[in-house]
Amino acid sequence: MNIKYIISFLIIILISSNDVFPQDNLIKDDDFSNAVDAEEKRAKWGTEKFKLDLIKEMSSANVSLFVDEHLETISVPSRIYYKFEKESTREDNFIGNVVLNIVKVNDDKTKHITFRYLKGRNKVRFPPQIGAKGNPVFMLFFERDTRDMQRLTGGNALFFRNRIRHTIAATEVKDSKIDFNGKQLAAKQIIFQPFLKTKLKNRVSRYKTKEFKVTLSKEIPGYIYKLETYIKDLENPNDKVRETLTFQGIRTNKELRKEYLERKENKKL
Repeated sequence: MNIKYIISFLIIILISSNDVFPQDNLIKDDDFSNAVDAEEKRAKWGTEKFKLDLIKEMSSANVSLFVDEHLETISVPSRIYYKFEKESTREDNFIGNVVLNIVKVNDDKTKHITFRYLKGRNKVRFPPQIGAKGNPVFMLFFERDTRDMQRLTGGNALFFRNRIRHTIAATEVKDSKIDFNGKQLAAKQIIFQPFLKTKLKNRVSRYKTKEFKVTLSKEIPGYIYKLETYIKDLENPNDKVRETLTFQGIRTNKELRKEYLERKENKKL
C-alpha cells in the first residue's frame, strides 16, 4: 500500500474582545448534530500492528501533528485559549481570540469539541468534532490560511492544502525550547516552506518563500504552543505578512461557570 496515498487520505479527513479569557456564550455549546468524527482516520488504519508499522514510515512532523494525542492530559471539560495576530502591509492588522471548547470527555479519554475562531468579519465557522484525541487547532489555522490565499490570489484552496500536506509529510521535527510564564520548557518545532520548489503564477508568486512554523510542547495543555506563517515578497521586500496563533491558557468549564454565576450574583447586589 502506497504510504503517500495513506498519509494524504488521513490528512484530508482531518482538515475537512480584549479579554484573554472571554467568557460569553458559556451555556450553549452542546449542539453536535453536524459533528465530524475526529478519529475516524484511526479506524481506517486497521490493526494496531499495521498502525505501528505505518507510523514508522511517516515523517516525525506527521507523527507529531496527526498521531500524537495532544489532549490526553485534559481530563475534564475545559477551554483552551489562543491569541490570533495578523500584521500585514496589504490589509488591516488585527488581534482576535480563538477558543477550543472541550465540551465532553468520554470514558476512553476522547473529546467532544466546539470552536470559536475569531469574531465579526474575521470569524471562521468550523463544525464541531467528536471522538478527538489530537488538538485540531493547527488544522483550523491551516484551513483559514488556505482560504485566505484563495481569496487574495483567485487560486485554488485545494492546491494550497495539498502543498502543505505534502511538505509536512517530508518534514522532520527539530528540538527547541520555549519561555512560558517565566519557565523554559522543552519543545519541538516544525518549519516548512510548501511553495519553495513549486512553479507559481504571478498572483501567487509572493507566496513562494512563505514559511510555516509550528511549535509544540508536551508541557502545554493541548501541546500546541504557537502557529506562525510569514511572507516576504521577493519582488517587493516591503510586502510582508505575519500571522500567529499563540497559546494563552486553559480554564476548566467548572471554573468558568463558577465565575459567571458569581458575576451574575454581584450584579444583583
